[in-house]
Amino acid sequence: MKKMKWLPLLLVMALLASLVVGCSSGKQAETQPTNPPVKQEVKTVTIEQVADKYFAEMPDHIYKIPEADLKARVDANDSTMLVIDLRKAEDYAKGHIKGAVNIPFGKVHEYLDKLPADKVLIVACYTGQTAGQTVAIMNMYGYNARSLNLGVDAGWVKKNNFPLDTTVNELPANVTPAKPDANIAKILKDYYVNMPENVHKINSADLQKLIENGDDIQIVDLRKPEDFAKGHVKNAINIPFGEVNKNFGKFATNKPVFIYCYTGQTAGQTVAVLNILGIDARSVHAGFDLGWTAEGFPVEK
Repeated sequence: MKKMKWLPLLLVMALLASLVVGCSSGKQAETQPTNPPVKQEVKTVTIEQVADKYFAEMPDHIYKIPEADLKARVDANDSTMLVIDLRKAEDYAKGHIKGAVNIPFGKVHEYLDKLPADKVLIVACYTGQTAGQTVAIMNMYGYNARSLNLGVDAGWVKKNNFPLDTTVNELPANVTPAKPDANIAKILKDYYVNMPENVHKINSADLQKLIENGDDIQIVDLRKPEDFAKGHVKNAINIPFGEVNKNFGKFATNKPVFIYCYTGQTAGQTVAVLNILGIDARSVHAGFDLGWTAEGFPVEK
């Protein structure tokens, strides 16, 4: 009987305990709201922005290195640079700048992810123009690249009689390459994949024929205004090299564009950038000084 008297009291206590636990659980759930995921804005880099930056942040050395400066660095065994020879394998084998590795011009795209981003890349070709194209592509890819003034043949050997070496050198292993945006990387590699037979160049004689035939073309002089005023190719307009990005809109998009500078190297850089932007541009071989006027073609003021 005594046990029966306590039973109702035990049931009431159990009920009160369950109510307390239920309320505390509900209160805990209310203090832990679910926050929605934060959306991170992805910034897309365009090839137009990359091209503009190339000219807007142009260094004083305009992505070139004089022959004597490179010679001094080679003699000092400068380990902060890598010399890249763009000439054909057979020409590289006959003699090249000491320490240089061989990457033929037509295969540059195969090596853009195998180069050291922590070194200055010194690029050399025959006379400087294809090296000019290449340093433009490499710098837009994220490397620090400069072209040898006048190249191996015209500058290193013919002009300076600097020595050549025949030791075959391999690319350094275990490097950290430049890592551009994937879309930008593809565009820059395709520049070489889709390279025409004329390698975006024209000789002076062929340009003169186009002028005489009255072909619908555009000719652009990249030299300084004062040099343009002294004499230039017929029908040429003047867009100084350092102002190319400010005048992208002046380059024709509906006809071939032929570009020249003093010796061809800055024109090489320019045609690379313009072709990346969809403009059909070619540089005049050896430029105004070493090509056009040296070969006796007419000049007008």
